[in-house]
Amino acid sequence: MNAVCQPEEIVEMLREEGLVELSESAGAETDLFDAGLDSMAVMQLIVIVEERWGVTLGAADAHREALGTPARLAETINARR
Repeated sequence: MNAVCQPEEIVEMLREEGLVELSESAGAETDLFDAGLDSMAVMQLIVIVEERWGVTLGAADAHREALGTPARLAETINARR
């Protein structure tokens, strides 16, 4: 759990969990809200992040700056560890 979270891990997790529809070319800078991340998916994502990475995110994190792309989400996770 101490390893740095990578954007690729976020993309893989999103595909596994089915929270958004990601194309095969989706990567670190894919806009997750454009890909279908809605308020319900954000709440699920917050729970999954806590389970997988031990990082607590709250409602204040439910915005593009923190969750907008896999890269931003990985940065948010790493900053909270």
